Amino acid sequence: MKPTHVDQHCSRCGTCCRRGGPSLHGEDRALVEQGFLHTRHLYTIRRGERVRDPIRSELVRADGDIIKIKGSGGSWACRFLDGESNRCRIYSHRPLECRVLECWNTSRIEQVYDRSRLSRRELLSGTAGLWELIEDHERRCDYDRIWEWLEGAAGSGAEKNRRHVAEAAAYDGELRRLMVSRGRLEAGMLDFLLGRPVDQVLR
Repeated sequence: MKPTHVDQHCSRCGTCCRRGGPSLHGEDRALVEQGFLHTRHLYTIRRGERVRDPIRSELVRADGDIIKIKGSGGSWACRFLDGESNRCRIYSHRPLECRVLECWNTSRIEQVYDRSRLSRRELLSGTAGLWELIEDHERRCDYDRIWEWLEGAAGSGAEKNRRHVAEAAAYDGELRRLMVSRGRLEAGMLDFLLGRPVDQVLR
């Protein structure tokens, strides 16, 4: 991250909010549990998924859940940014990263960026049936295994590896369909519950 201006105060330019929603930390758990952040407004980057680290400015593999606020209108801009006034619509209940971010001095957010990230387990492990379903999805759609299969898709056993990848993506898609049609879950919650669709991530 680099400063966007030299003045040591927030000028409400909205630049930080337009670069993507924040990741959530343990301190933000109450915001979700009390309904200030609904899960339809969140998505999960799952363990093993490739993600851009804004501190190191490089692509890394996530070592655990990274729960983030979704963008708005097909853009990276945080969905809670009022584009006309550049004001935050949940300012009084904004997440930790938003509270500590100072674009003229990024040291505070660098200190908390990868510390105590909120996980789906913390939010859902007490929900009978649902958490077990998510754990099964994690096993069958494990990105570390998927990357191994893809890396072996051109060598010995290539056909088998490609089949494994296709089966994981198909299972992910079918589970999402069933969770909406039979489980009566809101489709907008699936990016949080199961992460982004496997075929989307692989593209």
